[in-house]
Amino acid sequence: MGSRLDGHHCLTIALAFVDRYFSAVDEYFTLKGQIASYLTERIEPAVEIAINTLDDGDASDESGIYLTVTGLSAEHGDDGQVGRGNRVNGLITPYRPMSLEAAAGKNPASHVGKLYNVLAHRLAARIAADMDDVNQVVVRLLSGIGRPIDQPQLAAIDVVAEEGLSPDEQREIRDLLRQQLANLPTLVRELATGAVPVF
Repeated sequence: MGSRLDGHHCLTIALAFVDRYFSAVDEYFTLKGQIASYLTERIEPAVEIAINTLDDGDASDESGIYLTVTGLSAEHGDDGQVGRGNRVNGLITPYRPMSLEAAAGKNPASHVGKLYNVLAHRLAARIAADMDDVNQVVVRLLSGIGRPIDQPQLAAIDVVAEEGLSPDEQREIRDLLRQQLANLPTLVRELATGAVPVF
């Protein structure tokens, strides 16, 4: 997963290591470090590399690292068998920003793709309804593996308004974003009880 914020570039890489090629946890971390160094030296412009961010740096056995038998996350039940055509706003929008993450069928308590899709849709609708002369709102939320869900790696809100946005309106949007991120536990409950449709 790649992100760019101004001049800062970041690549988050989920790289499944196959267990039969490793004899010790130290060997895993050594190779992981070598891969990060190799990529850092060869990617221009400079980029921050984060590999297997859920690894436990103090791991003493395989339970704290991203080790697989086959090289696929499917052996852990992550098979991704959810229809990719369903969008929380009911639309498939070519030539416009959209997520390929399927919200339906995902765990509402922990699947950040589901939560961020619904939250982005809510934020866009609220901004469009609350502000005068707004023609278009696009909300992008980017998670970071291992980060709390209320602290996205990136939150970008693009608003097209005939007269532009005043500093007060910009501040109002930032406050609304902070409020909605803090209110994610309520959204989780609404999704879990079926109060919020996702397709």
